[in-house]
Amino acid sequence: MSSIDYALKRYVRPELYEDDGVGLGDEASDFLRESVDELMRGLGGLHTKNPSFGVFGAEITLYRIPHSLDAARLLSNRGLLLEVLPILRLCFEMMSWANTAFYLQEEDAVVNLKAQSCISLLKEVYPTAGKVYGYLSTFSHWGHAIHEQFIQVESEQVSVLNASVRYRAMSLGLCLTILDIFLSVVRGLYKERSEALISNVQGVVGSGSDRRAFAMLSRIEGITGLKELKEIRTLIS
Repeated sequence: MSSIDYALKRYVRPELYEDDGVGLGDEASDFLRESVDELMRGLGGLHTKNPSFGVFGAEITLYRIPHSLDAARLLSNRGLLLEVLPILRLCFEMMSWANTAFYLQEEDAVVNLKAQSCISLLKEVYPTAGKVYGYLSTFSHWGHAIHEQFIQVESEQVSVLNASVRYRAMSLGLCLTILDIFLSVVRGLYKERSEALISNVQGVVGSGSDRRAFAMLSRIEGITGLKELKEIRTLIS
């Protein structure tokens, strides 16, 4: 089995991934953890009084997402990718579902709502939502096409890569992307009521490149130079 040390030498030079004695991966992880804490504190205050069936379902779904995102962060820190992707895909489907259910009045409509049918509406909130879902789905269903991501052949020897700093960078980058989408959904649903919460997490309310999730992902892409991070960076609107 390939070791993390081997992957470090093979894919990323340590001096590119570590900055000023503090790992960029650790910095990204800390930002995600702090964002989750802030969201768990702030989302409850946004909950609607006397909600309809759809609003109630949407709000309990939104409240659950930060916990799932934190689970993905923890696995990311172990240098995992394959195990992180299904969790992030679940987060994506949850926010897609909530974004639609929030506006439904009839109980049957909410009960029968499928997350996959909600992605088109999510594109109105986050233009690249379809691309993000496609990327996550590519590796969330097992098949032969995935094998080349985890099997390496060198000198006629086959090794299986279980964890690496490259995977950690990719996974944390995707966590940042999901966080950015989630905040856009929250802002779209709650409008000005959510601005204080959004600002506490992102540093700004708007969708500019100075928002923290985008800036952090851009830094990871620039410092690692990984083509996978460049692709992930294009997923963030």
